[in-house]
Amino acid sequence: MSKKAVKPQTKQELANAYGVSTRTLTNWIAPFKEQIGKRLGHTYTPKQVQIIYELIGEPLNAEEEK
Repeated sequence: MSKKAVKPQTKQELANAYGVSTRTLTNWIAPFKEQIGKRLGHTYTPKQVQIIYELIGEPLNAEEEK
């Protein structure tokens, strides 16, 4: 796993990075809800995004994200 800085992301941004729908992403992260925690508004914090990456793996195109 890369050690680059992780930015806050919405569920849609994460789903786009993984190349799936938001519904699919929701199903993937549902078992880890307690570990990830609640979003702040519509956005996951950088720490939450890092936890998601650790639990379900980094998206293949993470380096392409701007």
